[in-house]
Amino acid sequence: MTAGSTADHPDPSDERPATPRPKSKKAQAQQRRTRRTARLTYDDWVDGALNLLSREGVAAIKIPRLCQELGVTKGSFYWHFDDIEQLTTAMADRWSATQSETVRELGAFVGIPVEERIEKMAAMLVDRRHWLVETTVREWSRSNPKVAAAVRTLDQEVFETVHRTMLDLGFDEYQAGLRAGAMVYIGLGLIHGRDNLPTPTTAQVHSVIELLARP
Repeated sequence: MTAGSTADHPDPSDERPATPRPKSKKAQAQQRRTRRTARLTYDDWVDGALNLLSREGVAAIKIPRLCQELGVTKGSFYWHFDDIEQLTTAMADRWSATQSETVRELGAFVGIPVEERIEKMAAMLVDRRHWLVETTVREWSRSNPKVAAAVRTLDQEVFETVHRTMLDLGFDEYQAGLRAGAMVYIGLGLIHGRDNLPTPTTAQVHSVIELLARP
């Protein structure tokens, strides 16, 4: 045979890779979890924790429960956070930023007709989703100063918005403050008493607001 014979130099194309062995179901599941963990971002953790907070309250915000909720391992958590306190700080920052936007929206109320303002306030009072979030966040604010500050700012802005509406309806300073305070306390009562007292209908809420807004 010559030096160029294929016997001396086998064609690389004849060397076929071995057929990979099929993965077990356990290995496939682990691979899926690994891919999912890799896709879970910092924001995913913060959003997931806030969603869990709104449904189950502050007591649910623990690493094992969050991992179960998001379907990942603890390794994913520690990739983004040193401990649960760091996550709760991120949650508080996110919620406070969201409430700052709500405060800005409330500030814009003064630019719309009084009747429309009253409609919007009534809608807020009967929104059950609003109650659920408010209840859990107010519970959370007892142990988190940043959340407590955001809640306090929001409450003050709500009062000022209602107070301004009462002034625009023609009430003097004393009456405007009295009626605004009553309306805000009604809203807080709806938040905290929703499980123990009858839930008012939209028509009933409108009737109460009209009573307070009547000269």
